[in-house]
Amino acid sequence: MTWRVRVEPANGAAFDRALEGTEITVGRSMSSGLVVHDDCVSRHHMRLFARDSRWWVEDLGTTNGTRLNGTRLKEAAMLEGGDRISLGASRLEVVAPHQTAAESLDPTVETDDADLAESKRQAARLETLIGVHRALARPTSLPELLDLILQRCFAALQPEEGLILLRGADGELRRAATRRLPHLTGHVFVSRRIIDEVVTHVTPIVVVDAAVDERFADAQSIVSAGVRSVVAAPLADAEGTIGMIALSSSVRARQFTQADLDMLESLAAAAVLRVRNMALAEDALARRVIDRELSLAHDMQMSMLPRHKPDRREVEIGAALRSARSVGGDLYDFVLHGDRLWFIVADVSGKGLAASLYMAVAKTLFRATVHDDASVAEVLARMNRELCRDNDQMVFVTAIVGHLTLATGALALGDAGHNPPILIDPDGRVSQPPVVKNIALGVMPDATFKESSWSLSPGATALVYTDGATDARAPSGEMFGSAGLDRVVSACVDPSPQQFVDDIAETIAAFGAGAAPEDDLTLLALKYARV
Repeated sequence: MTWRVRVEPANGAAFDRALEGTEITVGRSMSSGLVVHDDCVSRHHMRLFARDSRWWVEDLGTTNGTRLNGTRLKEAAMLEGGDRISLGASRLEVVAPHQTAAESLDPTVETDDADLAESKRQAARLETLIGVHRALARPTSLPELLDLILQRCFAALQPEEGLILLRGADGELRRAATRRLPHLTGHVFVSRRIIDEVVTHVTPIVVVDAAVDERFADAQSIVSAGVRSVVAAPLADAEGTIGMIALSSSVRARQFTQADLDMLESLAAAAVLRVRNMALAEDALARRVIDRELSLAHDMQMSMLPRHKPDRREVEIGAALRSARSVGGDLYDFVLHGDRLWFIVADVSGKGLAASLYMAVAKTLFRATVHDDASVAEVLARMNRELCRDNDQMVFVTAIVGHLTLATGALALGDAGHNPPILIDPDGRVSQPPVVKNIALGVMPDATFKESSWSLSPGATALVYTDGATDARAPSGEMFGSAGLDRVVSACVDPSPQQFVDDIAETIAAFGAGAAPEDDLTLLALKYARV
């Protein structure tokens, strides 16, 4: 009965290694028993050792640490089949005797603890998203970048085949990277019908079973190629579509779901800006490249904001974001889960491109952590733990996170070191509801969070904002302040939420006499409608 690990190094192809003997040292040094080619891994990073007929893992006092299923190791831990060990940007998956790597993550495989298996899958997907964002910030070549993206897609979504198509200078789509399981042969298949749907119409797609999907009733090439389940997302930004990512599998091996598509879209959004910038760098002067990157970063940042508001009569939403520079660290987002409208307004410390990249991480974490049964305090705690990981630059995020129950108007809200919200009653009276203050995100990994709750009356509006609203300055040096914000809020007479935030933003801009703002400005208004 031999245990083994599936090694997915940051640099190089994945491989299997049997666990033999009594101890194996893992690191980037050639003297290690298991060599992992990863600059973020220490020379002797961790060790795997046998004890009482089981295998254990222990970190060897490294700065970056070793994580087991997303949790940093503080002491030796016994391994189970399906466990994931992270070191640097690399990962090891533990495969127990008589268990395949696919079975260790396949949601159709029965386990003694289904909840634990699902928790591991969610942790692995969240870790993949964060790992991709961090990996994109490192210098790399385009082929290495594309291989990394496919490697992370395979680790998270377990397809049999995957490919990335990129548009060349002549406008034609070409295979830029492919990946497949070792037992498969031939070329990685891609359907022209799917390419047209994803690239031409810029539409992500999930095909659970092509044999019974009406959209592909006459596309026999898909089924004849042995491909039955497909998930694909466009690589698109404000400049247009530059390609697509597609993953496929037979139904027997894997059936993709909407959750898989959401995951792939997040990976595509993280990859497209970096791919675009690398292409620009090949034929532009240094100054033009920097200017273009900032412009694209701005467009990409704007494209990450919600494009559609929930079609629910119980609530109206207004939102505005104005960056002090080409890109910034402010963000807002909202997502409907069942009868709950989740929302966030946040401000990353600092400005510019670095802040915008961290903003993208924070937004991804928000989307990955909210769900029907989550509490606001749980969401803040999980976001905080992830933002604290490897945060050597001590970047922090202030945020308001909450959810509105549409059936009742109940509002739950958590304040992580942010500006307090403003409540406008149906009669126009402005007040500041009592909200429990918590520490900002990304500062203390073990911080606990509390939430506040109250109910919105029909016709009431909750306004959440960043300090770009109160810290705006006139040419004389006078600050707009909380009093100025209260005055402009009180002056609005039952406007629509969008008109409401637009009026506030215009008033603040006029206060600054057209000068460039010193800080990013974000406003989010939620009006609970009469039903």
